[in-house]
Amino acid sequence: MKYNKLGKTGLRVSQLGLGTVELGLDYGINKPGNFGKPDEISAIKLLHKAVDAGINLFDTAPSYGCSEEILGKAFAHRKSCIIATKVNIPPEDVDAEKFIVSSLTQSRRKLRRKCLDIVQVHNATSDTFLRSDIFQILMREKDKGTVQCIGASVYEPENALAAIDSGMIDVLQIAYNILDQRMDEKVLDKAESEGIGVLSRSVYLKGVLTERVKYLPEHCAPLKKAVESVKKKMNLASWDDLSSFALRFALSNSRISSVLVGVRSEAELDFALDAFNKGKLSDDELDLAYHCGIDDKFWLNPSNWGID
Repeated sequence: MKYNKLGKTGLRVSQLGLGTVELGLDYGINKPGNFGKPDEISAIKLLHKAVDAGINLFDTAPSYGCSEEILGKAFAHRKSCIIATKVNIPPEDVDAEKFIVSSLTQSRRKLRRKCLDIVQVHNATSDTFLRSDIFQILMREKDKGTVQCIGASVYEPENALAAIDSGMIDVLQIAYNILDQRMDEKVLDKAESEGIGVLSRSVYLKGVLTERVKYLPEHCAPLKKAVESVKKKMNLASWDDLSSFALRFALSNSRISSVLVGVRSEAELDFALDAFNKGKLSDDELDLAYHCGIDDKFWLNPSNWGID
């Protein structure tokens, strides 16, 4: 496993990280006979296998079902594992401090940690960074030693740029994959210049860049067409080849500290590790891949697909 500096945080994270929403929720495209979160024992075994393979970064959130609890049970005695969790944006009509402190307290209890390694504001928008109270509260928790690093998880480049410009974050989590390359220029360059660590998610775009694309409903035909175009353009013989290529594409971007991949089984973890071990794409492959991106906000945001 390779490790990278996470911006100026002082943390070193595995180049391949693990997203854990699928360990806490039934998530993604429903493939008959192969869908749904694993049982707790299987999930913990999977997490231990990931650590044994050198993975040290795990991403979760309070909204990921029982994901935090499973991570807490798996890593109660493995404090070298870095866990990035999240806090939701407080509604305007509630006491922001009570809301955030309560969320952090619950996360510490579930994760069995006195200090949370990374806390990201979940689905932060440009407007979020106009609310200085959220980050002032997080900074106070950081000063108290209950939070080590502050981050934001965002959609859309304008929100990522607002996060960087705010001067209030250590870590930025973005969606990045072969179809969604919108963060590739201004955002990644600026984050690097500001010393902000970058985590990328959605490497398979909620399963679209895998064989599961075949099980999308008919109204998602434009998305299917875009994926088939990538497969054809890159001359990939199988869906597994596409998935491996998609992961290696994200891993080839040196400005991303860690690429988060979601897995729900040991077989899926083995597949991701195999893709990692194949190494980065060649310059010729990247030149072609950079022409596979689309710029359709609707289809690049899974919340618009109506499949959950």
